[in-house]
Amino acid sequence: MSKNTEALEALEQFIKEREAADKIRKQAKISQEQSIISDWTLTQLHIVATIQEKGRANNTTLSESLNVSKPAITKAVRKLLEHHILEKIQEEENKKEVYYLLTKSGEMLALIHAQLHEQARENYLRIFDEFNTAELETIIRFLHAITESIKSQ
Repeated sequence: MSKNTEALEALEQFIKEREAADKIRKQAKISQEQSIISDWTLTQLHIVATIQEKGRANNTTLSESLNVSKPAITKAVRKLLEHHILEKIQEEENKKEVYYLLTKSGEMLALIHAQLHEQARENYLRIFDEFNTAELETIIRFLHAITESIKSQ
């Protein structure tokens, strides 16, 4: 078997295992933090994280920061407002401009999201420790190539 075929099979196996693990996690009892997170889309979680980072944001800021369309931001924000994760504010001098702030629930969600990101980061770093510098350079090249392929589709 060629190395290309072997690499493709390993990638396919990785995708299958990741999807199976995601399905099992959704069906199994998961931590309270993961349960809270699972109620939200990635876009909504990244909106919360962006507002946490910036203090406040409007649709334009969120759209540009997250590289997501304004209609998608509007839809995601609507649910966050309905569930009291965000609150809407307007400046006295410019009533047309709407900004969003995190509520206490939003701050909790942002904290949980950040903690789960840190856990994932630590897990990846533990895996990377198993590879030497040359192997890591190959992994980096592969990830850049696959990212560019996704972006060009």
